[in-house]
Amino acid sequence: MPGPDTPDAARRPIAPLPTLRPPGAWRDVPILGLDEPLVDVGDIGPAVVDDPRYHAMGLPGARPRNVVREGVAERLERVAKGLPDGLRLVVWDGWRAIETQRALYDGWMGELRAAHPSWSRERLEAETARYVSVPSADPACPAPHITGGAVDLTLGDGDGGPLDLGTHFDAFVPAAGAAALEDTPGAARDLRRVLFWSMAAGGFTAYVEEWWHFDFGDQFWGSILGVPARYGPVAP
Repeated sequence: MPGPDTPDAARRPIAPLPTLRPPGAWRDVPILGLDEPLVDVGDIGPAVVDDPRYHAMGLPGARPRNVVREGVAERLERVAKGLPDGLRLVVWDGWRAIETQRALYDGWMGELRAAHPSWSRERLEAETARYVSVPSADPACPAPHITGGAVDLTLGDGDGGPLDLGTHFDAFVPAAGAAALEDTPGAARDLRRVLFWSMAAGGFTAYVEEWWHFDFGDQFWGSILGVPARYGPVAP
């Protein structure tokens, strides 16, 4: 049950998440390749907090300020303005350098290999890709974050401090699934619902395996909506 410190947004009834579609054969989605600039997350507005976690972790290629496509930034601003009182968006990651993508991919694959030495190469690659896309900048099938259309974010309090949505960022566990808490009433579940419906209203699609990952304009987004992607790979 919500306690006295639970944000008001988690006290009100919120619609359950719908059945979420995985992005499926997202690499086959055609890309329009719009020429749209990258925008600093810190410049979006006061209701959006930039918290570049990978730079803080010292990952190769990680920038001290997150950037996203202009269309993504505009939608994040609208989402943030529509949040219940006392909540802000906290952005952990947006556009990602290929070096950062490679470090994340190799790191997670190494952990899985050590934990499951009997797995075949095919299974190891498939399980790694559940949480970290192959580090590709191929114009036909780039990793989503390399397009600037994918964003990892959470809800924060009025001071921008991240709230508890059930797992840490990049916790590659079943509980990280977008709908994993649907049968577990509580503040974390309700805040996930607030985040999902707010982002959906802004035109974003959710990634089924990670409650913090949303897409607009990339091939994940195009696969789920059945439309061409807007964004290919881009560099600042």
